[in-house]
Formats: sequence, structure tokens, C-alpha cells
Amino acid sequence: MYKMKKAIRKITIFSIIATFFVSCEDYIDVNKDPNSPEVSELTPDNILPGAQTTTATTFGTRMNQLGNLMSVSWSANATDFTSPFINEFKYNVTTTFYDDIWDNLYQRTSNFSHIEKYQDGQNWDHHRAIAKIMKSFYFQYLVDLYGDLPYTQIHNSTDFLFPKYDDDKATYRLLITQLDDAINLIDNTDDTTVRSVVAFDVMMHGDMPKWKRFANTLKLRILLRQSQLADADTQTYLTQQFANLQNSGAQFLAANEDVTINPGYLNSDGKQNPFYATYGRDPQGDATSTNNLVGPSKFTADFLRGLLPGRSVVDPRRLRLYTSRTAGSTTITGVAQGASTGRPSRLGPAIIKGSNQDMIIMQSAESLFLQAEAAQRGYLAGNAQALFENGINASFAILGSTPTEAANYITLSQGVNTVGWTGSANKIEAIITQKWIANNCINGIESWIELTRTGFPSGMPLPLTTNSATRPIRLLYPASEYSGNTNNVPNQTAADAFTSPVFWDN
Repeated sequence: MYKMKKAIRKITIFSIIATFFVSCEDYIDVNKDPNSPEVSELTPDNILPGAQTTTATTFGTRMNQLGNLMSVSWSANATDFTSPFINEFKYNVTTTFYDDIWDNLYQRTSNFSHIEKYQDGQNWDHHRAIAKIMKSFYFQYLVDLYGDLPYTQIHNSTDFLFPKYDDDKATYRLLITQLDDAINLIDNTDDTTVRSVVAFDVMMHGDMPKWKRFANTLKLRILLRQSQLADADTQTYLTQQFANLQNSGAQFLAANEDVTINPGYLNSDGKQNPFYATYGRDPQGDATSTNNLVGPSKFTADFLRGLLPGRSVVDPRRLRLYTSRTAGSTTITGVAQGASTGRPSRLGPAIIKGSNQDMIIMQSAESLFLQAEAAQRGYLAGNAQALFENGINASFAILGSTPTEAANYITLSQGVNTVGWTGSANKIEAIITQKWIANNCINGIESWIELTRTGFPSGMPLPLTTNSATRPIRLLYPASEYSGNTNNVPNQTAADAFTSPVFWDN
């Protein structure tokens, strides 16, 4: 009965938001001021599914690709393509380099702001809580990638057509407040009057306790991002916030409790899962050009095959993440970033499954690795090793590997430095390294940001074609800001992508 209801719900949801797949640009014209979306006549029921879906498209494609390249997870087929990813591998970071991340997220998160502010006398607390959580999710990434940015005056063209830039550290704290507000709405709403969000929530189908656990997990990630700052103000703030989590009995996303989105992806033009449509096959079954383009870097392939010095453990997940170009072969091959020739293995069966596959927003594995880090740093109670190994188990599970494979891998890797728990001198390095493996192909942007924060995994090579001695640590403000918010956007040069860190990286 549950599966039947769920299937009916998906069909209903897809019929409701079909316009977002067919012409999301008509829903919110991308050429219009992102601070002035024309949605005032629509209710939260109308807005929420499209708000969740359009932002996830940017997250699962462009942000994921950029992160996988910058964290050395992916490389490119340099035999069949001429100078693939030339700007990415030369580190040519300009005001147009992945500028669609900023433009799309600012435009599309305006839908969440509309839900937050919507008033018609009805109780929209569950819709409003979800909007606050998702807006916080995306604005953490915007801060992580850009630093100072407009936040307090956004999506309000009546009063603030040209929004000011807020301090990145202050914005981070406002995100914690936003998540607290969302949790309070979930906990304290009037259950007899609150409008049901079940039919319009294409992520968790109205499971508000899970939304609360997701909010707490995001708080954990925001706080841990700042954990390496030594100033007294930050340390006092972190101590207070972690105490609040501990004392409130906060629960986080548990094993196999992944956050995904699926509004009813179909094997039809414009309706496929956007990641699959980009890196998989078209509705006619033909491989996309990008399917033949991307694959593991040499560093990734060698790491997963146990070929790197001191990391000699073979990872069974390699055959779920990637697949050989040679029929029947179980050997994955990588190509060095910036190489002039070489065909890497393709994305594997756990990554390219079908047009209707879910889009992953956050894995339970990431939640468990965050909890392991918090426990290891002494911020929260818990067995850091158990949480770490549960994170590995969760990573194996989402990729379709067996519990036996996971258990054997944990045993074999136990004494391997930077990979297993017992053998790692630096437990934080082991946690971040395993999180990098888990997020490989799935959440590349998180891997790049964590690499910037921690320097892990260690030993990552620079692309062969770059003249830079270091990798970029941020993006530059996009050209749209210099033309549309001229008086407020900070001046930057190309060097700032390498030398002007976000506040938590100082």
C-alpha cells in the first residue's frame, strides 16, 4: 500500500510541476532581475516543488562538475576531445568562470524567500520551514564559494534594488539562526491548522521529523566549517552552538537516511534527471557527449585501486563509481588532469542508472562523517570511530555494494594511514579522505570546499597544464554583479581566486 501511494504521489507531483521541466525559464525569466521575481500571485503549494527542483538542477550538474574537477576526482577524455576542460585545468578563474552558479542560485532561491514571506491568513509553517532550510543549504555554498555577498537585502527589489554585501562570517551565523527558526516552526506549529506539504514536497514528501534532522545536520556542517579558526570569538560561538545541539538532544541524518529529490523524472526530453541527462544518455538511449568526456583522474583511479604509496588498499566502490571501457574488465583507468591524451573509464552503474534516478542532495554518509569529526574534535559526545565506520558502510550502501564488501574493506583498510581508523595518525584526515571517496561523482562541490578547508586528501597533484603553484580557493564575483550591482560588489582581480580566502579559511 505504501509503495502504491508513493507512486501515485509522484505522478500527481509531476503533473503539478510539469511546467518547471518544460519551461522553467518561463516560470522565472532568467533575464529579469533575480531580486524581483514575478511570483507574488502564487501560493507556497505552487512554488515549493519548482523551487526545490530548479535549485537542485544547478547543484547536481554545474556545482557537482566544478567540484569534482577541482577536487581531482574527475579528469577528461583527452584522446577524443581537444583540450577538454581547458579553463578548469589551467585554473583560468574569471568573472565568467562558472558564473551560472551565482546567477542561478540567486534567481532560484528567490522562490524560497517568497514562501517565507507569503501571508494569506493560512498556516504555511511546514512550507515555510522547508524554504528556510533549503535557502540555508544553498547560501552556505554561496558563502563557501564567494565569501561576502548580498543576503539581508536580497529578493526585495521594492526596497533594495541594489542589495548591499554582507560579511561572510555574519551571514554564516544568520544561517544558523534561519535553521533554528525552521526547527521552531516544525516543533511549535498548530498541527490542527497547518497546511499539508505532503503532495508538494518533492524531497521528503512532508516527513517533517526528517526535515528537522536535515536542518540539524546542516547546522553541524556550518559549525564544523569554522572549526579551524582559533580566534576567541569564534571558539566561544562554536562552544555555545555545539552545547545547544548537545543539550537539545539534536538528532542528525542517520545511516541510509539520504536526502534526495525526485519530482517525477521521466525518460522524455526535458524531464530526465538533469545529472543523467548531462552525463548519461538521451531519451533515445544514445550516450551524451559528456558521457564520453568525464571519468576518473589518475589520482582517483590509483587511489581506489590501492596503487598510491602507503595507501595500498583496493576499494570495491571503484567498480560502482566507474566502469572500464573494455568489456569484461574490472580495471578502472584514470587520466591526469591536463594530459594531452588518454581515455579514462566512464562513470559507473551506481552513478549512471537511468532517467528517473533520484538526485542526491546529501548522503547519510556525509552526516555520519560530520558527526565523526565533531566527536573527534570533542564538540559532541559519540564514538568517533564507530561513526566513521558507519559512514563508510552508508557510502557502500548508497552505491549498491554489499554489507560484506563494506565489512571486508573496513577490516583491510584498518591499518592504512589516511584511509583506515587505527592506522591513521591524523583521524581528521581519515574522516575527510573517506568523505571525499563517498562524495566522488555525487557532491563534488563539497569535496572541493573541504579540500580547501583541510588540505585533505593529501598528495593531490595539480593539473599538468596549470602555471599556478596552488589550486583556486574560491570563485570570483560574476560579471552580472559588476554590471547590475556595480556600486556594491567588491573589486577583485584574477589573483583573488587564489589569495583571498573565505573567512573560515583564514
